[in-house]
Amino acid sequence: MPMDETRPESLPAAKLTDRFLAFLLDFTPFVCGFYLSLYVLVFKLHRLPNVWPTWQKHILLWTALWLLYQALGNASGATFGKRLFGLRVVGADGGRLSVPRACVRALGYLVSLPLNLGFLWSLVHPDSRTWHDLLAGSRVVEATPRGQGAALLSAVLSILILLGLGGGSLWSVFVRPTPFDLEKVRRAQEGLRILAAVEEAYKAEHGRYTNKLADLAVASEDVAAFKQGMSELFDPDGFVLQTGGGGYLIRARALDRRRTPVELAGP
Repeated sequence: MPMDETRPESLPAAKLTDRFLAFLLDFTPFVCGFYLSLYVLVFKLHRLPNVWPTWQKHILLWTALWLLYQALGNASGATFGKRLFGLRVVGADGGRLSVPRACVRALGYLVSLPLNLGFLWSLVHPDSRTWHDLLAGSRVVEATPRGQGAALLSAVLSILILLGLGGGSLWSVFVRPTPFDLEKVRRAQEGLRILAAVEEAYKAEHGRYTNKLADLAVASEDVAAFKQGMSELFDPDGFVLQTGGGGYLIRARALDRRRTPVELAGP
């Protein structure tokens, strides 16, 4: 039966696996857009600095675009991902959501997403409704019946994707450095080279190297800028400045997530 001729109130609740896959299809383009825009503007064209405020603005921008997309999809009956899986968003009475309720359902994702608690709620709700469904008074129904084979395929794909996402998240958090981390390490290494140059300037004036940051701050000729640079480049814990044997050794930790050790010896 065509979607427009089906009575929504008589339709069964959508399968959780279909909803999960539809969500991924809708969400993935915005994640890709987020990283692509950062890559182009920050790392390729260098139009924006690679600092946390830049990442925050991009997160807010792409989150707003995604919520707008969800609101439009809710108001029209289904997003692209839901339509592909034969799903429809309806009100609790079976009718189409009004624009305000469609917006409430979209904003409700911000309540459901932390720790995925709002989505997990659908596992215990008798009508498989999430927190954003409950906030908007909506249901997600199966508008196009699917066979057992399709349902089994959705279940298998969902399990494989969840395993992949879990493993990928662990790898990203504990193993793979992000571009933000790499930039912090690069800046720390550049900071060491600047300190080395200041050490050489100090020796040229005093005939020896110094193991005191206060001396280097004065030698830099801008104590305030020196202190600010140190705070922006290095973790204050673990900073070591040693001299001896006609040379110097500078050890520090970058301000990436792992506090990566960096060092420079000279001359």
